[in-house]
Amino acid sequence: MAQHKGKDLLVGAVVGTVLGAVSALLFAPKSGRELRADIAEGCQQVSEKTQQFAGEVAQKSKQLASNVVETTSDWAGKAKDAAVQAGQGVKAFARSKGTGDEVAAAEASVAATAVDREEQ
Repeated sequence: MAQHKGKDLLVGAVVGTVLGAVSALLFAPKSGRELRADIAEGCQQVSEKTQQFAGEVAQKSKQLASNVVETTSDWAGKAKDAAVQAGQGVKAFARSKGTGDEVAAAEASVAATAVDREEQ
């Protein structure tokens, strides 16, 4: 929500600056040649500021994407470790309490879960 307000403020500031500059140029008592030169200069400045802003947005987007990938990888690793530990616990419990068929079924279930996690 705060990012949305910041974006709106920035857009408003840019639009206000452009409108103010155009109004000042149109109402200033200058010759046509001077007016056109001032307008061209103003357009150049707006273009440079827009490119600078776009570069900053791209840089921040890349940084955010990198952070998301890193965090997601960490979570995936922790989930995989937890699944392996749970599977080992199930195997140990099944061996101590069950028959050979039950142990085989538990091992197959754990192996299938591990394969599914790796594919994702």
